[in-house]
Amino acid sequence: MEIRQWIQKDCIVNISPFLEGDHWYASKVLEVGSASFTIIPPQKKDVSFAVQSGEKIRVSVPSAEGLFLFTCGVLAQDREGEARVELEFPKEVVHLERRAFPRLPIQLEAQYAEIRGGSGGLAFSRSTALDLSGGGIRLETNRMCPRETLLRVKFQIPLGEMEEELILTGRIVRSVPGEGARKSQVGVEFIDITPHQQESLVQFILDRTKGKGAQAM
Repeated sequence: MEIRQWIQKDCIVNISPFLEGDHWYASKVLEVGSASFTIIPPQKKDVSFAVQSGEKIRVSVPSAEGLFLFTCGVLAQDREGEARVELEFPKEVVHLERRAFPRLPIQLEAQYAEIRGGSGGLAFSRSTALDLSGGGIRLETNRMCPRETLLRVKFQIPLGEMEEELILTGRIVRSVPGEGARKSQVGVEFIDITPHQQESLVQFILDRTKGKGAQAM
């Protein structure tokens, strides 16, 4: 599987410094060469991303054709100036086709914040989720947000007698401006969701849609 066509400058990839487990972090591609590509290390307060040359890390690349997964070697890490990590292109790639997630029309309280450059904290705004799936969410927004904008989204879902809070990163794949009293809406694709979080979402949706015939997203 040729992965180079799916790794382009400024595209979003997910990386994990662990060869097993659900610890994935969103990153962005800075440069693409003939045999390697360079990424920005994750910029989260609770993440200590430190790798050395010669180590292996996991990478996942979301695309319209599904999800591409591979393990690749770290060629170099530069901490002077703009932090960056150079990764070699893999020899083997696993391709997971996009699943047809059930989509649940819903009225659910949520919060969202645009992810921008700089070290300032995120400014969250209240919102309402209009539908939800294991792969994304549709939100009302107070203003027009363009496609490819990165958002941090927070919401809670009940699971049994407990509630689970999900804090996810996504990119806007659809944006509909508001008209009159109607607010703008955005369709957000999750890019850092873990298998556990996805299973929780799908289970919540299936529990709510039993016998109702959920749409596919």
